[in-house]
Amino acid sequence: MNTSAVARLLNVSHSTIQRWVTQLNMEVERNQLGHYQFSDDDIALLRKIQDQLNEGIILQKVSISEKKIRKASIPKHSEMNKEHEQLIERVVRLENGLKTKADDVVSYQLLQHRSEMEEMHKLVKKLEARIEALETPTVQPFDYFLAAEETAATKKTKKIPFIKMIFGNNRKNDTSSWNTADSD
Repeated sequence: MNTSAVARLLNVSHSTIQRWVTQLNMEVERNQLGHYQFSDDDIALLRKIQDQLNEGIILQKVSISEKKIRKASIPKHSEMNKEHEQLIERVVRLENGLKTKADDVVSYQLLQHRSEMEEMHKLVKKLEARIEALETPTVQPFDYFLAAEETAATKKTKKIPFIKMIFGNNRKNDTSSWNTADSD
């Protein structure tokens, strides 16, 4: 019987039955939802408690001579196996889902790393080619005539003063002509 049925049977309230069970630490079975399930022995014990309370004994002084040993409610073996199998199946599905997700993530990351590595490899090849080009001396064909013209054009010519150009480069001749001109 449930709590409401026992309360009607004893002509007390639902909460009174619950208070008696909790305050007197009665060990009453519970169903799967956690509600009390009273047996005939439990109802007989509750009647004894009611009689003592009607005699004027307070609830804290009520004695329960027959304390019932609480029976654990163990689900049937077949129900437990079903639930157990369902839980195991769910765990396996979750693990497989996680494994698949992890594999997908790793595959994506590997593809990204591979494309990055290929780009880096191309860049390294370009850099190697450029370094090679800079280190290799380039010999251009030498044009002897062009080189001679350039050196001739770049060669500084000595400027001859205008007077020397008119009268000549010989200095001795110049001084002697001046001297002779003075003596005249």
